[in-house]
Amino acid sequence: MLLDLAVLSVCAAVTVGAVRLLVIPAVETISTRFGFSSKLKGQIIGYATSVPEFVVVISSALAGVFDAGFWNIASSNIINCVLFGSAVAAYRQHRDLPRRVFADETAFVVLSIAVPAALFMLKVQVTLSAAWGLLGLFAAYKGIDRAVNPRGPSPPSQPGGESRAGSLLKALVALALGIGIVIVAGRFLGRSAHGLVTRLGTPAWCVGWILGFITSIPELTSFFEIYRLHKKRKSLHLLLDTQEGLDALVASNMCNLGLILPIGMFVYAWVR
Repeated sequence: MLLDLAVLSVCAAVTVGAVRLLVIPAVETISTRFGFSSKLKGQIIGYATSVPEFVVVISSALAGVFDAGFWNIASSNIINCVLFGSAVAAYRQHRDLPRRVFADETAFVVLSIAVPAALFMLKVQVTLSAAWGLLGLFAAYKGIDRAVNPRGPSPPSQPGGESRAGSLLKALVALALGIGIVIVAGRFLGRSAHGLVTRLGTPAWCVGWILGFITSIPELTSFFEIYRLHKKRKSLHLLLDTQEGLDALVASNMCNLGLILPIGMFVYAWVR
């Protein structure tokens, strides 16, 4: 048990370091080089930080305990919202959230929580039709997002930004390395947490909630890092900070629900 706790602590710290020192700076460099909007930048961060959920859900499906994977996704989406709210409160950005420009992102956040709740209450079985339905939901999210926000707000131009962006190759390597570290750390996090709760005879839903908190560590790091960087650039309260953070939240939650969960369903249907 002490070994599992030690592994959890070390992997959590490594995950935070990988996201802050590799993933976020790499996305910043790539976004600057290609002129990505704050919306697209946030979405890239959101997808990258969903990697631990993918690892845990697939591992659970292969082990034949899909309930833990389902609750990992359901709890992670709720926890992500709480963590985003904590970052918003810490940097006093709460007045930006009710703005009309963020209405579609807010709706998708609510949807990412409501759908898993509905699946649980309706006792929807793990079927291929359910998996395809969730994939269709993700496709609808992307279609609506592009229709409502064809480009997204552009980041403010910065003199000399191109030269300060750094090496694109180094950024790509850092991004790949950061995601790789998150994958490996997520694997160990899942194993250690699962080992702890198994020895204690914890039910699957509780395992999922514990894993949900653990796999949300990258999102926690990214939300605070996004606002920290905007504060450093003195661009807080210009909406680009909240746009980036909110899209990181939406992309992570919708990826969990509309991509990772159905892939886990396909895997579980294949192995059982």
